[in-house]
Amino acid sequence: MNKRWFIVVLFLLVAHTNGIGQAVEKSLNSIDKAVQQLVQDAQMQNASLSFYVYDVDTKKVVSEHQPKTSLVTASTMKVVTTATALELMGSYHKFETKIQYDGTLNSSTGVLKGNVYIKGGGDPTLGSKYYTADTVDIMQSWVKALHEAGIKKIEGRVIGDASYFGDEYVPPTWGWIDMGNYYGAGVSGLTIYDNILKVWFDVGDNVNDSSTVTCYEPYSPDIFIDNRVRAGAITGDEAYMYGAPYEGYRLIKGRLPKGAKDFEIRGAIHEPDYVAAYEFQHKIIQSGIAISGQATTIRRLQLHGAVPMSKRTDVLSISSPALSSIVYWTNLISNNLFAEHLLKHIGMHQYKDPSVYSSTLAIEKYWRSKGVEMTGFYMNDGSGLSRANAISAQHLTEILVQMRNSKFWGSFESSLPVAAKTGTLKNIGKGTKIQGNLKAKSGTMTRVKSYAGYVKCASGEQLAFAVIANNFNCSTAEMAKKLERLMIALGNYSSN
Repeated sequence: MNKRWFIVVLFLLVAHTNGIGQAVEKSLNSIDKAVQQLVQDAQMQNASLSFYVYDVDTKKVVSEHQPKTSLVTASTMKVVTTATALELMGSYHKFETKIQYDGTLNSSTGVLKGNVYIKGGGDPTLGSKYYTADTVDIMQSWVKALHEAGIKKIEGRVIGDASYFGDEYVPPTWGWIDMGNYYGAGVSGLTIYDNILKVWFDVGDNVNDSSTVTCYEPYSPDIFIDNRVRAGAITGDEAYMYGAPYEGYRLIKGRLPKGAKDFEIRGAIHEPDYVAAYEFQHKIIQSGIAISGQATTIRRLQLHGAVPMSKRTDVLSISSPALSSIVYWTNLISNNLFAEHLLKHIGMHQYKDPSVYSSTLAIEKYWRSKGVEMTGFYMNDGSGLSRANAISAQHLTEILVQMRNSKFWGSFESSLPVAAKTGTLKNIGKGTKIQGNLKAKSGTMTRVKSYAGYVKCASGEQLAFAVIANNFNCSTAEMAKKLERLMIALGNYSSN
């Protein structure tokens, strides 16, 4: 080699080792350093991390680590679902439930030779505790409408009609451990009372004593509770409910505090349309209107080959709150039931098909049309409960950036929990730069922790970000603390 070239090469090698290496280190911003520290954490040695930060004002990437790696998201998936619902249906969209009857009504005698229907329209808020006080009987106005229509006797039955969403009650990829519990309540075209079954227990005084079910509601004659709950030296609820869709058998296992009286746990209603029909029929009879038949559902009739009459008369229409309000509760408290309803409405809106397949396809196509790179985007439910979901931090962040410029931005932003203030972030970032400043959706599952949202950094720019961690070797609470430090670094970041 020429001596002059040898000296040049030697200089470059030294520069790379001492000079450029130092330059790379100096070019790391405060966020990069926080990510580097997280990745080098001993409890992250088996973990996967996807992280992406984008400056909405300067339109530049601020920091990233494996931004395109698709991971299980948990509830940050709700960001995708709620954003798409707002974009496609608008913040003022409402869902309708109708009280109807078929057959003939004799105006002089008040005898209806036909059936009364509760026609569901996919409203997730019907009788919801987030909209209705416990003391309010939501069916009172339904009964009143029948009286005002002149109905005094029904020679037929009350039929719950949940056909709007079909029979796919839970996403196919949900786990058995989830679908019987309150957070795994399924989606019905006729949802009622948050599709929650409440069960009360009296528990024995000694550890490992048995327990007794004292009550459950809403009542359904086909519910059978197999109670295997034992007393434990604990203070909280460690009982779990198992049960399949449309199946009245409910197995409850686990532990409750020894000596507890009237201890309440919650699970999923097995068949909301039947529960609604049964309870409505009971209310009608209480009001003095006789009914000859037993409550049932469209699905049950079809299983036995019966075809209900297609011509019906509307008696009453009940509108849901505006979509923006449903989105608010979906993100603020991470409401799985509301998210899954919104997912099905997206499929209905785009394809007249509420299946998970069509609904997620509609979401993917919409964001691709907006310029979001959707390669590696795998969505299998609307809430994030499915472990078959896999999307990246970049997917989430790019959707967040799009929503920053949406005409529905106000509705979307106001639904996100605020650090140290509201919802699932009320204990995050207290006394730091992100308190009252960072707005984000969180996600938590076994070996999964994630956040996606916005924060104004120290130099004033608006940052959109997402971080997803999978398979870490610590508790989710410990992982939340690690990611809290990372989000605090976002708030402290200065571009100057």
